[in-house]
Amino acid sequence: MNRAEIKEFKHFVVECLIKTYNMDEVSATRAVRDSYLSKALVNDPDYTMHDTVEEWASYVYHEIAKENVELLQM
Repeated sequence: MNRAEIKEFKHFVVECLIKTYNMDEVSATRAVRDSYLSKALVNDPDYTMHDTVEEWASYVYHEIAKENVELLQM
């Protein structure tokens, strides 16, 4: 994947978070930026293509939800 393809893929994940999980655009963009997805795209961009945009949106959403629960428990 080149930079343009990575940017497009992240955009699709953001759009999926907005539509599926009713996140606002700013929160969805931050979630994708701060998620494992961004690290995976840097380390092995082709690996990320094994999962769909919807699956990555779910992973990102649950990663953020887990972090929020951990913060509340502190």
